Amino acid sequence: MSEQPCGQCPVLHAEISRQAAVIARLNTWIAWLRERLGGLRAAVSAAEALMREQAEQPTMPRSRLLTQLHERLINALIDVERR
Repeated sequence: MSEQPCGQCPVLHAEISRQAAVIARLNTWIAWLRERLGGLRAAVSAAEALMREQAEQPTMPRSRLLTQLHERLINALIDVERR
């Protein structure tokens, strides 16, 4: 019984290499998206904290609060788009 390669091993190794490259690219995208999502989550948490503070002990008129919230969230979106 001789051990001759079936001829599929090079094809399988090439496919494994291709898949490894795809996985590496996807992992890079995941890291990028997690970073952006983290920034947005922080902005939403800060907006929620501001709303809670103002509900408990108002220091500004509601119209000003809405403007502040809008500006903060828009700035967070702009920051994410810049990256």
